[in-house]
Amino acid sequence: MSLDGSTIPELVRGRVVSAGDSIAYTFLPDGKGEAQSITWSQLHQRANELAALWHGRGVAGQPVMLAMASGLKFVEALMACWYAGAIAVPVGLPRHARSKHRLDRVVCDAGAKFVIGLEETRPLIEVAGGMGPSMLTWLDPRESAPAMQQPLSPVGTNQRVALLQYTSGSTGSPRGVIVTHANLMHNSALIAGALGHGPGQTIGGWLPLFHDMGLIGLLVQAAYSGASCVFMSPERFLMRPWLWLQMITDFKVLSSPAPNFAYDLCVERVTEQQKAKLDLSRWKHALNGAEPVRARTLERFTSAFASCGFSRAAFFPCYGLAEATLLVTGPGAQRAATPSAQLQDTCGRVSCGAPMGDTQLAIVDPQERQHVSAGQIGEIWVTGGSCAGGYWNDPKTTEAVFKARLCAADKEADPRDWLRTGDLGFVQDGQLFITGRIRDLIIIAGRNLFPADLEQTAESAHPAIAPSGAAAFSIDVDQPEQVVIAVELRREFLKGPLSQEVAALDPSALRRQVSAAVATENGVTPYEVVLLCSGALPRTTSGKLRRGTARELYLSQTLTLFTVSMDRTSNVTCTQ
Repeated sequence: MSLDGSTIPELVRGRVVSAGDSIAYTFLPDGKGEAQSITWSQLHQRANELAALWHGRGVAGQPVMLAMASGLKFVEALMACWYAGAIAVPVGLPRHARSKHRLDRVVCDAGAKFVIGLEETRPLIEVAGGMGPSMLTWLDPRESAPAMQQPLSPVGTNQRVALLQYTSGSTGSPRGVIVTHANLMHNSALIAGALGHGPGQTIGGWLPLFHDMGLIGLLVQAAYSGASCVFMSPERFLMRPWLWLQMITDFKVLSSPAPNFAYDLCVERVTEQQKAKLDLSRWKHALNGAEPVRARTLERFTSAFASCGFSRAAFFPCYGLAEATLLVTGPGAQRAATPSAQLQDTCGRVSCGAPMGDTQLAIVDPQERQHVSAGQIGEIWVTGGSCAGGYWNDPKTTEAVFKARLCAADKEADPRDWLRTGDLGFVQDGQLFITGRIRDLIIIAGRNLFPADLEQTAESAHPAIAPSGAAAFSIDVDQPEQVVIAVELRREFLKGPLSQEVAALDPSALRRQVSAAVATENGVTPYEVVLLCSGALPRTTSGKLRRGTARELYLSQTLTLFTVSMDRTSNVTCTQ
């Protein structure tokens, strides 16, 4: 079947004929045990019924918020949106004040008049968005629809807007990326081609479905490739990381993506008894993206789970962003010939591979807008069919970010529009290495310092520091910029009475050790090293550090600090 001009919902309808009784999606409510499944035929029928109802209420061409937790109802609602010609706007449900504030901005920016959600979550959305009941039309994904005389056909043109993918906001306010059906098809083809997905295979994971990595990397990828998708909620994974690996074992999952911190969490919290039940030998693509990929993490995870059949060759470090739909670079076919251990630079950074398909990269001086010399660090610019059209209701920023032009210099002018990613990196031997974000760059005495490098040094300085548990940022203290390192301690240091190991921990000595390591390896002495309780650093929904927010919390003295009583006999405590 030719996919030219097709859309994801049209592919779903086509699978009713070719594989209607095959399982399309499987959800594990508790992360294990009884599973909830839906076939391609059932999905098509349910999406068609809901779409007919909602189309009659005027959703076509309108942004419709999907305010739902992970589950099969989310999958049905998303497809129903597209069948009805609506623009899907996936959002995360708020859990605390900071996420409510973010949702407020998303609700106002999208201007949605329709919300798909359950009655019990309605107060959260209306309060967060500052909207009264009369301002929103609520669509219940559980409502039943009468039998239809004429089935509603899925949206037909792939140039229509499919969704507004709101960015994680790791360095600023979230913006709604305008993703068309053509963008989804193009990026889905890149992913399927790189990983060899197709009918008869299983992909899966725990990533939130409102985030691009879960939405496009799992849900949409299954619809495009015909692979079956098994998934669980992020909350279950965070509470019991071994459930992710058990799911991969039980369902013989071929591909599963996660941020770097997830692999560290498994190393820390999966027990030997749990490992004895795992078989990871069929896991061929362990995608690692959404935050800096650490060589140390790859080594630790491989060592910890080699007895379970996991192979280092399965790691698939990749780079992407919502503005390019999802995937930009990955190891591709050369992974088998070039072990990932060799794709590292002298600072221990791991290569994120090469551009996929027609995607092209340029490493650019962000001020001069010219190519930098080979191997030099610059801003990463991207062009290709996966690049989105811009930001919703923000033409000024769209022009600056999505329609950048390279300066001619001594070469013929490049007429193409480029996407400015805001990320810094370099290309070595055709491979992309990420060094950080422009906004996070620390400049001390004229030197450019990348927070990820300082954080990696800090994490390695003492065994009490949690993996992926450091944040580096700069502050003004009545003199040139200074560096602050905030580090989270391992969660076992916060449980129960002080153990002998914890009792021996000298917070002052630990701070000095971190400071000395950073000074020795990175050539800068921190102004302060702050010890935090586990989970105290602010992160996005995909696990990215919000360094700017961490800086604000530090300056306002509202970080959750780690303290130990002076007599060394009581519990450790966390204070603000």
